Amino acid sequence: MKTLALFLLTALTGLALLSIYLLEPPAPIPASAPATDFSAERAMQHVRQIAREPHAMGTAAHARVRQYLLAEMQALGLDPQVQEASAVNSGGAAASVGYVYNLVGRLKGKGNAEKALLLMAHYDSQPNARGAGDDGAGVAAILETVRALKRAEPLDHDVMVLLSDGEEYGLYGARAFLKHRWAKDVALVLNLEARGNQGPSMTFELSPGNGWLARQYIEAAPYPYINSLAYEIYSRMPNDTDFTVFKEAGYSGLNSAFIDGFVHYHKLTDAPENLSLSSLQHHGSNLLALTRHFGKSTLTQTKAPDRVFFNFINGWVISYPMGLNLLWVVLAALLLACVVGLAVRRQVVTGRQVALGFLLYLVLLVLVVALFVPLNRGVLSLLPYTQPFNGLYGADNFFMAYLLLALGLFMLLSWLVLRWLRLFALWLGVLVLHFLLASVLWLLVPGGAFLLLFPLLFSLAGVLVLLMMGLQQAEDIGPKHAVVLLLAAVPAIFMLLPIAEVVFTAFSLQMPLGTIALLMLLLGMLLPLLQVITRSFNWRGLPLLSLALLLAGGLQVFRAVGGEKPSPERPLHSHVSYFLDADARKAYWVSAARHTDVWNEQFFPAPSQGPLTEIYPHASKRYLKNRAQVAEVPAPVAQVLQDSLAGDARHLHLRLSSPRGAAHLEIMLLPQAPAAVLGVALAGEELGLEPLPAGHAGKQSLYFARLHGLPASKEVDLTLRLKPGAPLMLYLTDQSIGLPQQLVKRPKPAYVVAEQGRDSNLTVVRKQYSF
Repeated sequence: MKTLALFLLTALTGLALLSIYLLEPPAPIPASAPATDFSAERAMQHVRQIAREPHAMGTAAHARVRQYLLAEMQALGLDPQVQEASAVNSGGAAASVGYVYNLVGRLKGKGNAEKALLLMAHYDSQPNARGAGDDGAGVAAILETVRALKRAEPLDHDVMVLLSDGEEYGLYGARAFLKHRWAKDVALVLNLEARGNQGPSMTFELSPGNGWLARQYIEAAPYPYINSLAYEIYSRMPNDTDFTVFKEAGYSGLNSAFIDGFVHYHKLTDAPENLSLSSLQHHGSNLLALTRHFGKSTLTQTKAPDRVFFNFINGWVISYPMGLNLLWVVLAALLLACVVGLAVRRQVVTGRQVALGFLLYLVLLVLVVALFVPLNRGVLSLLPYTQPFNGLYGADNFFMAYLLLALGLFMLLSWLVLRWLRLFALWLGVLVLHFLLASVLWLLVPGGAFLLLFPLLFSLAGVLVLLMMGLQQAEDIGPKHAVVLLLAAVPAIFMLLPIAEVVFTAFSLQMPLGTIALLMLLLGMLLPLLQVITRSFNWRGLPLLSLALLLAGGLQVFRAVGGEKPSPERPLHSHVSYFLDADARKAYWVSAARHTDVWNEQFFPAPSQGPLTEIYPHASKRYLKNRAQVAEVPAPVAQVLQDSLAGDARHLHLRLSSPRGAAHLEIMLLPQAPAAVLGVALAGEELGLEPLPAGHAGKQSLYFARLHGLPASKEVDLTLRLKPGAPLMLYLTDQSIGLPQQLVKRPKPAYVVAEQGRDSNLTVVRKQYSF
């Protein structure tokens, strides 16, 4: 029996590792590869230039990257142009305008096609990130793809390139491109993104009506990684990328990204030396193949009814029409009825025992998931304060720890249950619960029903075969039964475990319960095999292996926690910004963190907590604050160009500028009379602003707007239509990235970097004007 248990333990471990390993990105191709191939090493040369330093829109580094990319596009024969434009996001109580410099180019096809293919990635970075993965890798993949395309026969369709600007601050470049005369020629969009710096390039989003696209992608991509469950989930989330703009405008297309290495996302460590060459190769190999495929395809009809699609083993993608889900659900129901009926008829179980098994497995599943709530809180308390919310340097170590703990708990608790309940009763209860969950998934998330349906169908088939072989109880499981069980378990392992790992990669310790629930569903499918193993490794009646797994999981937790200790390779993320009221000559250090860390504690000797109403009268979000020394920093300027009456309105034309060359502006209008603001235009964009309550500013209304990315001149026009005779107060702030270094007493040590986000590591200066 122990020989069989060792075989099963080895086989299950091997299949589990293989299920994850086979979805790793391909090996990078060297620069010496044929010119018609995509080479990650060649593409990495672009990444090193793009990601030398943070290059957020409106900064000098951003302009440097733009010039480099223009030169590269010119060398590739794309005849590039700079689309200098503005775009607006929303209106209502607050609006934002982005002033962008999109880079657009076009590789001519044979000239006999009306529609073009658009390759898109954004070249701006977050303010405190070097942007190697997000999105230098996407930009580099496009440039290397175009280089390879140039070495072969022209495609039927034109290939457009859009290196968009302002994605990180509000998808401005994508919105601005829709105004470009080429936008009407686009038939299909291929967008590249990243939410980390390693892992496979997953095609996680498709435009609605994805049937045609999914089939073409599966046919053409050399390393397909696609999943209709991800498509369903992402379509229900508030997250967005440049592709969102095109999708909402009715364009067809695909969106691909790698998401592992989340701890580097939007951080200074998103650097070329940390970017996976394999991930870059996966990006580019698929992009080049898809471009060649779509470039020779008919693009007149790019929509068809949604399909179900998912990776099964390695690059084997299974796809079928959505309507077939009903067939699988009916087949599962018939198989389940057949299995339960046969088991009852042969007196293997009773109906009451199956119902009890269902309830006990449900309790077991909920109990294990619930136990991870306090356990996860305990793990979080051991980590540096900011770390869990920004990703984990050793996310794989934590996933292994939680996997071991979940496995140990499941095996221990199921061993206890099976001391007085038959294995078949509990296992059939597992399958009943899986059928109910699969049916709910089919009704609510039809594109994701496959995740439970196919493991269920194979497991039911396995049970049926065992019953027909005459198996009556778990103690009688022999080698031939084990082979049947292993074959029936393959779909569960290859479908559920990689998804559980991806979910943990995406959410880590912020939301680990989804991963634990998926692991529990998988372990339920493996119940008979796990029990054979458990019973073979008893010691004085105790489940030795279960206890060993729990011990190993606990030790792995502490090993993983130790790996998060800040170091130059794994820096701590510290949040602090500087705000100056130039009129009152008062300044403040501000942090969004609730606690200080080893570096930013120097700015908060006597901190208070509360909204930053000293700068923003309408503020409500709580911050950590401390008075600061006043730095001699030039304030933003509002210059009157025109102030006149026309009809029933006062027209006030202002020129706003930042003498210190800041990247962004914020505008707060406080009219001294109700409904005095009739219209607001910033950088030529009508904002449609509405007043918002001014918080601590009494009964005054306040209008708020932002400008992201000041033009190269560092000035922009603001045009107001006001009620005649109504005085107006303007609070104008400008924002630059970085702190006033003359006030930083202790420079950042090598193991500390600026926190991610658009409100971190800023110098903000406010000036008041009255008109």
